[in-house]
Amino acid sequence: MKGQNRKIRVYGDPGLQQKTKPVTKITEEILQLIADLKKTMQEQEGLGIAANQVGIPYAVIAVNPRGAGIDQEPFAVINPELVETSGLIEREEGCLSIPGISEVVARPTRVKVRGMNEEGKPIELTAEGLLARVFSHEIDHINGVFFVNHLGKTRFELLQNQLKEIQGSQKSSSPKGKKQK
Repeated sequence: MKGQNRKIRVYGDPGLQQKTKPVTKITEEILQLIADLKKTMQEQEGLGIAANQVGIPYAVIAVNPRGAGIDQEPFAVINPELVETSGLIEREEGCLSIPGISEVVARPTRVKVRGMNEEGKPIELTAEGLLARVFSHEIDHINGVFFVNHLGKTRFELLQNQLKEIQGSQKSSSPKGKKQK
């Protein structure tokens, strides 16, 4: 199935702040969504992307292991959940939905993730290092959490002007110039 590049929603979009719905059945729509997520992620040079970042409220993520130095094709995990974490490392992190901002965030160095593959079969994956960070980041997305939500209060407050600019750019690009509420 050929994927299409989709528009990435940015900080301030209400759909990004809500918990996504679990996928109950693998349909053509879900398979197209997965193909689109992979295409969008690769064209944006992202390491991962969640369905709600393109406006679809389902618990689906795509991950690009090659971006983490692992020779493996991009893949999707449906209804992913972190079932085990260990270690902690602080490292700079960014997000396709918060362009131009990167901050140091603490994440697990190793994670175990459960979910389903594209055929709907149960899977369990273990990831370390950068790939563990990607899974943690994307699973946060499907739960309505941004990486900036992990920052201390003072650092988060210092970013408010930049975050408001990102929100403003979203509103000014809405159809027919109308501001979104």
